[in-house]
Amino acid sequence: MTVGHRNLLAMVAACALLLTATATAQPQSGTIGGVTGGDAVAIGVAIAVIGAGIGFGVFYAVHHVVHHGHSLDGCAVSGANGLELQNRGDQQTYALVGDTAGIKPGKRVRISGKKEKKSRGAHPQFLVEKLNKDFGACNAEPSIR
Repeated sequence: MTVGHRNLLAMVAACALLLTATATAQPQSGTIGGVTGGDAVAIGVAIAVIGAGIGFGVFYAVHHVVHHGHSLDGCAVSGANGLELQNRGDQQTYALVGDTAGIKPGKRVRISGKKEKKSRGAHPQFLVEKLNKDFGACNAEPSIR
């Protein structure tokens, strides 16, 4: 968990503690419809905490799926059965299928898509949905079979 996520979590916890604290008895003379000023503040804080929680959840889900979802970064090479990518992250070679038209052998690229659960052949398959970035030439070694 990053420092920013810890800080946000601490702020949400502090607001939750403030909401659950017992209120002191106050006279009913300054109420509007039975809601005191302290109750209105508590309601406002509760709405803010719920909104922050929903916002954090949406941010985390979108950030995790879009930025850290299924993407690979590595060198594209010509393999025995077509285009392959030697992934820099897990040091594994993937057979590329799908939208590979923009991917050239000898280039370091970042692609997004889906890892295939079962694949035939020596390497797992990666279904390319998009070429995210072409970093230029790379020093690709022959793929390991």
